Amino acid sequence: MPEMRPKVAELFQYMDTTRAALFELARNMNPSLAQIRPKSGAWSASENLAHLVLVERVAIRVMTKSIDEARAAAIGPDDSDESFIRSLDKFRVPEPLTKLTAPDRIIPDASTPVEDSIASLEASRAQLKQIILDNSDIALTRIMFPHPVLKDLDMYQWALFVAQHEERHRRQMERTLDEVTERAAECAPIV
Repeated sequence: MPEMRPKVAELFQYMDTTRAALFELARNMNPSLAQIRPKSGAWSASENLAHLVLVERVAIRVMTKSIDEARAAAIGPDDSDESFIRSLDKFRVPEPLTKLTAPDRIIPDASTPVEDSIASLEASRAQLKQIILDNSDIALTRIMFPHPVLKDLDMYQWALFVAQHEERHRRQMERTLDEVTERAAECAPIV
């Protein structure tokens, strides 16, 4: 197996860091509180997790199809080790500054158990990383596919987006859990 390229190692480190933070939050949250939506009507913590599963699956489909088409068209090798880890910074994906409305295909099922979402995310992350590893010999930076909001992203940027989007929703989950915990405490009987 060839040595992992530095830019791929950098991407995987970022992906592992955001995933570890998400799983720490998910595994330590109260399952009952995870199902409660905040007063604003935003998604519950468990809905956020289920949404992340759907988004990662879409990214895997997009990347697989795009890479297969590029290989069939004999795309050339990747001759750059330039870092792309900051290439989406201008979009501020991890920062929930504006509320976006998700398309129907990535609206989560409110009844998805947290454990199921965690298991699905573990499997899809392994698959996403394998796609990058298996195809790092070709110019993934020249294979583009439009994101509905961010527009044209290359295949490395799609993987980076998944991790940054995950961080955005982890932060949303923290805020939601803080709010519903506070509301639960206000409703608790005084003993």
